[in-house]
Amino acid sequence: MGRKKKCPEHSNSERWMISYGDFLTTLLSFFIVMFAISKVNNVRLRELSESIQQAFGANKFITVSSSKPNVASTPKLIVSKVAPSEFKVSKSNKKLIKEEIHESNVFSGLEQNIKTFKAGNSSYKSSLRIFKSTRGLVISLKGSSFFASGSSRIVKKYRPLLKYIASELLKEKNNIVIEGYTDSTPIHTLKYPDNWFLSTARAVSVLRFFIKSVNFPPARLSASGYGRYKPVASNETAAGRALNRRVNIVVLSTFLNNQLPKS
Repeated sequence: MGRKKKCPEHSNSERWMISYGDFLTTLLSFFIVMFAISKVNNVRLRELSESIQQAFGANKFITVSSSKPNVASTPKLIVSKVAPSEFKVSKSNKKLIKEEIHESNVFSGLEQNIKTFKAGNSSYKSSLRIFKSTRGLVISLKGSSFFASGSSRIVKKYRPLLKYIASELLKEKNNIVIEGYTDSTPIHTLKYPDNWFLSTARAVSVLRFFIKSVNFPPARLSASGYGRYKPVASNETAAGRALNRRVNIVVLSTFLNNQLPKS
């Protein structure tokens, strides 16, 4: 006996019936969920409200609507007046605030004094810039002013300015990091095989000048070189390359705990 084939119309009817059944099941589930939502326990909600009030020390924090909930609306949480609580600054926080204010005043004083000294000599006009960063106060020396091309020797004309900077930093307790940078123009000499050597040599020259000129404590100093790998401008233009050739004197923030490694 041959296998009986199903009628196409019958198959379509079965598929339609299955889909219709799924639709009814989904619709029933929807009404069950809506019914469950309408049955919010007002007592439990009020207990939750009181617990939150106690936790935050508020006299009036949450008011639960007393109206009877239904399917269309659920109990409303009405934010009321929060009782202000007295904020007390701990001794440790007061100390931190005092240190932050003091350091901010120190940095502002250093910046103003160096700018005033620089203004007294017109040749120093564009030789450096000063700005604050997340690490502390940055005194950025223009490489083409303080050093001859391809050299780490400090130009004689700018030594009085650098000595004044060292004397001002000597008065404070902050540690100092001196960082050398170059542009991307390759350098290869017997003394400096690449830009990394040159940038490090310039940073060390400034460090040694600090020690020699004002007897700066060596333990408060460190030097590092970054070569061409930390540019602040594009190396595609002459102006950008000039900005990248620099030596940064970073006055480390004591408030932010930026310190040199301890021995």
